[in-house]
Amino acid sequence: MAADASARLSWAAHVADPGPGERVLEVGCGHGVLLSLLAARLTTGSVLGLDRSATMTTAAAVRNAAAVAAGTVALQTAALADADLPDAAFDLVVAVHVGAFWRAPAEEHAVVRRVLAGGGRFLLVDQPLQPGRAQTRADQVAALAAPHGLVVTAVHTGDTPPRPSIAVELRPHHG
Repeated sequence: MAADASARLSWAAHVADPGPGERVLEVGCGHGVLLSLLAARLTTGSVLGLDRSATMTTAAAVRNAAAVAAGTVALQTAALADADLPDAAFDLVVAVHVGAFWRAPAEEHAVVRRVLAGGGRFLLVDQPLQPGRAQTRADQVAALAAPHGLVVTAVHTGDTPPRPSIAVELRPHHG
Protein backbone atom coordinates (compact mmCIF):
# COMPACT_ATOMS: atom_id res chain seq x y z
CA MET A 1 0.00 0.00 0.00
CA ALA A 2 1.30 3.45 -0.86
CA ALA A 3 2.30 5.28 2.32
CA ASP A 4 -0.30 7.99 1.76
CA ALA A 5 -3.11 5.77 0.47
CA SER A 6 -6.09 5.32 2.76
CA ALA A 7 -7.40 1.85 3.54
CA ARG A 8 -10.45 2.66 1.39
CA LEU A 9 -8.40 3.58 -1.70
CA SER A 10 -6.04 0.63 -1.31
CA TRP A 11 -9.05 -1.68 -1.02
CA ALA A 12 -10.71 -0.01 -4.04
CA ALA A 13 -7.59 -0.61 -6.16
CA HIS A 14 -7.57 -4.24 -5.08
CA VAL A 15 -11.26 -4.71 -5.98
CA ALA A 16 -10.88 -2.82 -9.28
CA ASP A 17 -7.84 -4.95 -10.16
CA PRO A 18 -7.37 -3.68 -13.72
CA GLY A 19 -5.75 -6.06 -16.15
CA PRO A 20 -2.24 -5.16 -17.37
CA GLY A 21 -3.46 -3.66 -20.67
CA GLU A 22 -6.78 -2.19 -19.63
CA ARG A 23 -7.90 1.35 -20.34
CA VAL A 24 -9.16 2.85 -17.08
CA LEU A 25 -11.11 6.02 -16.28
CA GLU A 26 -11.23 7.35 -12.74
CA VAL A 27 -14.08 9.82 -12.27
CA GLY A 28 -13.36 12.32 -9.50
CA CYS A 29 -9.65 11.52 -9.26
CA GLY A 30 -8.91 14.17 -6.63
CA HIS A 31 -5.23 14.25 -5.65
CA GLY A 32 -4.48 11.19 -7.78
CA VAL A 33 -3.81 8.63 -5.05
CA LEU A 34 -6.04 5.95 -6.61
CA LEU A 35 -4.63 6.86 -10.04
CA SER A 36 -1.19 5.88 -8.71
CA LEU A 37 -2.48 2.58 -7.34
CA LEU A 38 -4.32 1.70 -10.55
CA ALA A 39 -1.45 2.73 -12.82
CA ALA A 40 0.95 0.55 -10.81
CA ARG A 41 -1.09 -2.51 -11.89
CA LEU A 42 -0.76 -1.74 -15.61
CA THR A 43 1.95 -2.66 -18.09
CA THR A 44 0.54 -1.55 -21.44
CA GLY A 45 -2.74 0.01 -20.30
CA SER A 46 -3.51 3.57 -19.31
CA VAL A 47 -5.47 5.52 -16.73
CA LEU A 48 -7.30 8.78 -17.36
CA GLY A 49 -8.02 10.81 -14.25
CA LEU A 50 -11.01 13.12 -14.55
CA ASP A 51 -11.91 15.81 -12.06
CA ARG A 52 -13.92 19.00 -12.38
CA SER A 53 -11.38 20.84 -10.22
CA ALA A 54 -8.21 22.16 -11.89
CA THR A 55 -6.61 22.25 -8.44
CA MET A 56 -7.17 18.50 -8.10
CA THR A 57 -5.99 17.56 -11.59
CA THR A 58 -2.86 19.68 -11.07
CA ALA A 59 -2.17 17.91 -7.77
CA ALA A 60 -2.80 14.53 -9.43
CA ALA A 61 -0.39 15.43 -12.26
CA VAL A 62 2.33 16.33 -9.76
CA ARG A 63 1.77 13.13 -7.73
CA ASN A 64 1.84 11.01 -10.90
CA ALA A 65 4.49 12.98 -12.83
CA ALA A 66 6.54 9.93 -13.84
CA ALA A 67 3.45 8.00 -15.03
CA VAL A 68 2.24 11.08 -16.93
CA ALA A 69 5.65 11.41 -18.60
CA ALA A 70 5.56 7.70 -19.48
CA GLY A 71 2.08 8.05 -20.99
CA THR A 72 0.46 5.67 -18.51
CA VAL A 73 -1.54 8.42 -16.76
CA ALA A 74 -3.37 11.33 -18.37
CA LEU A 75 -5.59 13.94 -16.76
CA GLN A 76 -8.56 15.98 -17.86
CA THR A 77 -10.26 18.82 -16.00
CA ALA A 78 -14.00 18.62 -16.63
CA ALA A 79 -17.25 17.41 -15.17
CA LEU A 80 -18.07 13.94 -16.46
CA ALA A 81 -20.99 15.20 -18.55
CA ASP A 82 -18.73 17.80 -20.22
CA ALA A 83 -15.59 15.68 -20.65
CA ASP A 84 -14.15 14.88 -24.06
CA LEU A 85 -14.41 11.08 -23.84
CA PRO A 86 -14.78 8.81 -26.88
CA ASP A 87 -17.42 6.10 -27.03
CA ALA A 88 -16.42 2.62 -25.83
CA ALA A 89 -12.97 3.89 -24.81
CA PHE A 90 -12.61 2.30 -21.36
CA ASP A 91 -12.51 -1.24 -20.03
CA LEU A 92 -12.95 -0.07 -16.45
CA VAL A 93 -14.51 3.05 -14.93
CA VAL A 94 -13.97 3.69 -11.21
CA ALA A 95 -15.58 6.36 -9.03
CA VAL A 96 -14.89 6.67 -5.31
CA HIS A 97 -17.29 8.70 -3.21
CA VAL A 98 -18.77 10.58 -6.18
CA GLY A 99 -22.23 11.57 -4.99
CA ALA A 100 -23.72 12.20 -8.43
CA PHE A 101 -23.87 8.44 -9.03
CA TRP A 102 -25.76 7.81 -5.81
CA ARG A 103 -28.44 10.54 -6.10
CA ALA A 104 -31.26 11.05 -8.58
CA PRO A 105 -31.33 11.81 -11.41
CA ALA A 106 -27.81 10.24 -11.75
CA GLU A 107 -27.53 11.11 -15.44
CA GLU A 108 -23.80 10.42 -15.17
CA HIS A 109 -24.61 6.72 -15.51
CA ALA A 110 -25.53 7.37 -19.16
CA VAL A 111 -22.07 8.81 -19.82
CA VAL A 112 -20.40 5.82 -18.17
CA ARG A 113 -22.52 3.44 -20.26
CA ARG A 114 -21.47 5.31 -23.42
CA VAL A 115 -17.74 5.23 -22.67
CA LEU A 116 -17.57 1.60 -21.50
CA ALA A 117 -16.15 -0.84 -24.03
CA GLY A 118 -17.92 -4.13 -24.66
CA GLY A 119 -17.41 -6.30 -21.60
CA GLY A 120 -16.38 -3.26 -19.56
CA ARG A 121 -17.24 -2.72 -15.94
CA PHE A 122 -18.02 0.19 -13.67
CA LEU A 123 -17.02 0.18 -10.00
CA LEU A 124 -18.71 2.60 -7.58
CA VAL A 125 -17.00 2.79 -4.19
CA ASP A 126 -18.34 4.45 -1.06
CA GLN A 127 -18.22 4.31 2.73
CA PRO A 128 -21.84 4.44 3.94
CA LEU A 129 -22.33 6.34 7.17
CA GLN A 130 -24.27 3.40 8.58
CA PRO A 131 -22.62 -0.04 8.59
CA GLY A 132 -24.58 -2.98 7.21
CA ARG A 133 -26.18 -0.99 4.39
CA ALA A 134 -24.35 -2.55 1.44
CA GLN A 135 -27.41 -4.21 -0.07
CA THR A 136 -29.57 -1.11 0.42
CA ARG A 137 -26.93 1.03 -1.29
CA ALA A 138 -26.57 -1.52 -4.11
CA ASP A 139 -30.34 -1.52 -4.62
CA GLN A 140 -30.29 2.29 -4.73
CA VAL A 141 -27.57 2.29 -7.40
CA ALA A 142 -29.35 -0.45 -9.37
CA ALA A 143 -32.49 1.67 -9.58
CA LEU A 144 -30.55 4.77 -10.68
CA ALA A 145 -28.36 2.94 -13.22
CA ALA A 146 -30.95 0.65 -14.84
CA PRO A 147 -32.59 3.35 -17.00
CA HIS A 148 -29.13 3.99 -18.49
CA GLY A 149 -28.46 0.37 -19.43
CA LEU A 150 -26.27 -0.65 -16.48
CA VAL A 151 -26.97 -3.55 -14.12
CA VAL A 152 -25.39 -4.50 -10.79
CA THR A 153 -23.33 -7.67 -11.16
CA ALA A 154 -21.55 -7.78 -7.78
CA VAL A 155 -21.41 -6.04 -4.43
CA HIS A 156 -18.07 -6.11 -2.60
CA THR A 157 -17.59 -5.12 1.04
CA GLY A 158 -14.35 -4.29 2.80
CA ASP A 159 -13.16 -3.57 6.31
CA THR A 160 -11.75 -0.09 5.74
CA PRO A 161 -11.48 2.09 8.85
CA PRO A 162 -13.09 4.29 9.93
CA ARG A 163 -16.12 2.56 8.33
CA PRO A 164 -16.65 -0.45 6.10
CA SER A 165 -16.56 0.29 2.36
CA ILE A 166 -18.74 -1.04 -0.41
CA ALA A 167 -18.02 -1.34 -4.10
CA VAL A 168 -20.96 -1.83 -6.41
CA GLU A 169 -19.88 -3.37 -9.71
CA LEU A 170 -22.04 -2.65 -12.75
CA ARG A 171 -21.88 -3.79 -16.35
CA PRO A 172 -23.80 -2.85 -19.49
CA HIS A 173 -27.09 -4.68 -19.86
CA HIS A 174 -27.35 -6.50 -23.16
CA GLY A 175 -30.81 -7.57 -24.16
